[in-house]
Amino acid sequence: MCSVFDVDDDAGIERFLEEYGVHHPQRMILGRRRRPTTPVSIVTARSGERAVESAIWHLYLEKQGDDWKPHKKYWSINSNWKKLGQRPEYRKSRCLIPATAWVESQHGKNPVEFSFGEPFFFCGLYKSWGDILSCAIITLAAHPDTAKYHEKSFPMIAPKSHDFVEQWLNGGEDTFQFEPYLHPETRLGTAPLMVRPLRKAMGVDYTAEAQRV
Repeated sequence: MCSVFDVDDDAGIERFLEEYGVHHPQRMILGRRRRPTTPVSIVTARSGERAVESAIWHLYLEKQGDDWKPHKKYWSINSNWKKLGQRPEYRKSRCLIPATAWVESQHGKNPVEFSFGEPFFFCGLYKSWGDILSCAIITLAAHPDTAKYHEKSFPMIAPKSHDFVEQWLNGGEDTFQFEPYLHPETRLGTAPLMVRPLRKAMGVDYTAEAQRV
């Protein structure tokens, strides 16, 4: 996790961003099944205000000619919570990644789509490479209720809290305040996590109705 996620333009993303005081929602890269190493939208406060920016979904890049490309030796679309203390980005370059759903599978089989029925933020890290940004999604230990779908991990999802968003984006290098959030949650406010089986991980053909995790 997480290797595919959605930013569905029919799910009220712009209204969601405005609720959290995020500027430039028109910059959002929308679409189903966003893939690693492609441009995605992140929210940072590096300019002094919360704003949507574009980033390559792969934290470590390397120079190839005049361009920055995903580093071939370091697969870095996710950042494991156990190694966060080693990441300078955790202290200095935290971001939020808007999404509406994500896809998991168990050993590449039986893919499912997870969602809360409303937009949410993945918690992530970003790096600057000249004028280019890159990002990774933070992953936590698997939740007992979702381990049967994906036993390795669960994405770190921001709680529905303006205070948390403020702290995450502007809280400085004191990461101790985030310790209580480094465990998986299957509720977003009052919304339960829903799961729906897929025919193919990259497809949108479902094999059953969504059910509560």
